[in-house]
Amino acid sequence: MRHFLKVTLLAIILSAGSSTFAQTLKFGHIDSNKLLSIMPEKEQAQKQIQAAAAEYDAQIKAMREEYQTLVNSYVEKRETLSEAVRNNKEVEIQDLQNRMQQFDGFAQQELQKKQNELLKPIFDKASAAIKAVGAENGFIYVFDISTGVILFNSNNSVDVMPLVKTKLGIK
Repeated sequence: MRHFLKVTLLAIILSAGSSTFAQTLKFGHIDSNKLLSIMPEKEQAQKQIQAAAAEYDAQIKAMREEYQTLVNSYVEKRETLSEAVRNNKEVEIQDLQNRMQQFDGFAQQELQKKQNELLKPIFDKASAAIKAVGAENGFIYVFDISTGVILFNSNNSVDVMPLVKTKLGIK
């Protein structure tokens, strides 16, 4: 009888302890892509990136037009040109084509740099707000559901988007 009482008491203590432990675990989730898309800073950064891209596109377009003019002129006059002039025109066309490719690569790198430069502070701000909300509200983990890695999202997991939006001052 005494043994039965000890086992029963131990079972009650363990079940009470495990239910208390289970209740203290808080998990949250957020769609970081959605959060970033509604941040006003992101829209401003996108406008700056698009403006830089438009500048590079205009330059590439001008180079293409120059290239097309050179090629058309060469094709029209090819038969009347001497061998030396023809070779010179071909080298000129090839040089312009190489410059266009180099400029295109340069433009892509510069746009990537600008994008990183403008978006990193926004990502950092969002990350800091998520961490602050997690700490303030006692979450064990806050999962990012935009990555597609989360295989299951229970109803017990709290969507922290409203809390993070409030933290960032977004309506």
